[in-house]
Parts: sequence; C-alpha cells; structure tokens
Amino acid sequence: MTYILPHYISNQNQPSPVLKYFWDENPISHFRYDPSELIEKAEKISTRAKIALCIGIYEWIIWRYRRLTDDTNPFQIAEAVWCSNINDLYMIYFELDPKEYLGPIRDPLYMSMMWVGTVHSFTVENENEWKGGLEFFAQLAMHVLPDTKPFETWLETTTDRLLHLYPAPEDDPFEDIFNDHEEERRGPLIAREAIDPSFDYHPEQAPQLLDQFLRGVDYKNNPFLRSPEELMELGIEHPYRLLP
Repeated sequence: MTYILPHYISNQNQPSPVLKYFWDENPISHFRYDPSELIEKAEKISTRAKIALCIGIYEWIIWRYRRLTDDTNPFQIAEAVWCSNINDLYMIYFELDPKEYLGPIRDPLYMSMMWVGTVHSFTVENENEWKGGLEFFAQLAMHVLPDTKPFETWLETTTDRLLHLYPAPEDDPFEDIFNDHEEERRGPLIAREAIDPSFDYHPEQAPQLLDQFLRGVDYKNNPFLRSPEELMELGIEHPYRLLP
C-alpha cells in the first residue's frame, strides 16, 4: 500500500492509546461540537471542495487510530475516495460487515469508512447529503481526538482557504434537469495539496498534482479501486492519469 497520511497530520505528536471519550450504542448522543459555523462557511464552497474537506477530516480520524489497529481498509478507502473526487468511476461501491467493527476503536472507524465511502455521491441539489457528512466528520473528530487544537486550527485555515479558492459556482438546476453536467456543476478538480496549509497551492496546479497522485496509486493492491482495464471499458481513456 503506497497511500500515506499528509505530513501536517502525521507530524503531530502521536495520540495517546488511552481512550478518554464515551462510546456506546448511541455514540452520537455524546458529541458536543457545534458545527453550525463550519456548515455556514461550507455552504459557500464548491461541492468538490466540500468532498475534499470531508476526506481531510476523515484522515485526521484514521490517524487517531493508526497505532491501535492493523486494519488497512481505512487507508485504502482514503486513497480510493481521493480518486473518486477526480472521477467517481475509480472507486468500487463497498459495504463492510458491522459485526467486524465493534467497540470504541473499530466502530468509529466503521462509521467513518461508511460515511466517506458515500461522499462521492454528494450532489449540488441535495444539501442534506454533504451537510450530514460534514457535520458527522467534524463532530466525530472533535469527540475522539485527544488534543483537538491542531485539528481545529487546520479546519479553520483549510475551510477559509477553500472558500477563497473554490467558491461555489452560481447554479441553476433547471439548466441541467437530467444531470448531464453533474461533474461540471461540482466545480473544478481539486488536489490534496489544497488542504495542506503549508503548501503554496494554486488551483491551476491541480491537474499536474492530481496526475502525480494518480500515477502513485496502488490500484493493484487496493480492493476499493477498479483496474485500468475496467476503467477503460467504462470510458476512461487513460486510467490513473490526468495529463497526456
């Protein structure tokens, strides 16, 4: 597996293996973070940027459990969902067995993986989809991270940056009644580096950065990604490439 967490997360002090949060059959009832300000800002960014923000928060969550489980699924899913934000044909629809993800470590991972696996389906019209996802990820991260300050700083900085770089385009759903232009309406492509506060990112860099990312994807060993042959059959002329 070639996927690695971004340095601004992995360089943080390793989180304590001691769990200091409540987790029971209704864990959401213990969430205390109010995401209303985050949602207000996110309403003004493109759909594809909303997806990137959700994936970014998901990466903080799986980092929290990196030393507490040897499960590779969370990281392979992260790699796949980044690909799906380029083109949703890359990722294979999946379901996980909840019986294999019980307890205060495995269950948060299960919920995160299932939620992030659906972000590629976020649409311009249905705001409840992205709102529900973004609210969940932000609240879960604030609940399980032992030190939330680095995450909160990143979240504020990143959301403001996306608001500046990827504002939501003006959209008239009646101009695309049959969703023939759904991909365009999601907004321009966005690279992972857009949510790295230390990277001097400019939107015009996205194609080159995404091409580099796709070239390094370990699709042969990632069960959540389609093979190049399958992708070509589905109409992607140059799988795992973005530039000629």
